[in-house]
Amino acid sequence: MPKLSAEDYLGFPRVEPDIRYRYGDDPLQFGELTLPRSAPPHPVVVLVHGGGYQEKYDLNPLGSLVASLADDGLAVWNIEYRRHGNGGDFPQMFLDVGAAADHLRQIADAQNLDLDKVISMGHSAGGHLALWLAARHRIDRSSPLFVETPVAVRAVLALAPVGDIALLASTVGDDNALLTVMGGRPADAPDNYRNGSPSELLPAGKPQTIIVGSEDRDILSNSRAYVEAAKEAGDSPRLTVLPDAGHFEVVHVQSPAWIDVKRAVSQLREQVAT
Repeated sequence: MPKLSAEDYLGFPRVEPDIRYRYGDDPLQFGELTLPRSAPPHPVVVLVHGGGYQEKYDLNPLGSLVASLADDGLAVWNIEYRRHGNGGDFPQMFLDVGAAADHLRQIADAQNLDLDKVISMGHSAGGHLALWLAARHRIDRSSPLFVETPVAVRAVLALAPVGDIALLASTVGDDNALLTVMGGRPADAPDNYRNGSPSELLPAGKPQTIIVGSEDRDILSNSRAYVEAAKEAGDSPRLTVLPDAGHFEVVHVQSPAWIDVKRAVSQLREQVAT
């Protein structure tokens, strides 16, 4: 069966959120909040879209995913951020994503959000950033990415993520967007990788679930490297490999893969609730 393509992904329908909030002055510094119909206070998913760190991929294709999570009783904070081509070169992409997550403090009371039950979730490059959000407390104080009191992420679900950024950087060409959002290759910008790569911030010290399609081979190899590093550091990540799934099936609500994703979300909710 043919796998979903990037073009298919870009055609996923947009679903209107309940409200949009700005977390900065740039046009791309905003997030879209969708609330569940269940009784408050609401547990929160900080959702980070992917797209190879490139400007042409935005948050819109995750609309049906957002609606599905909200139907299950989660408030979803679907964040936009600057990427390669629209101002996201290092360190700005990370600063945007961190500021968007921290903006939850500004809207929590008005929207009855439970900030003791925050899960980060991301796909592809957004999976990298979701893992990074969960490990921000381990960033060096000397790094431009450091903040004193980041919003606490209690668990993370990374869908087809890049967890070992240096490993990916070793395989890409000089014009790849990854190198601009990281400020160069690892040898040129070691501090950026030390503080921007999830594998360098281990142990995260919290539940981590990684879901990858069996046919998403490069990402699967990277995820296995990350999971091994996390285990060696003392974490207990869970890796789920979905048979006959590619890179985009994991965010397609009509795909069989979505059943596994929803199950993982439910499991993480139980863990953060205790």
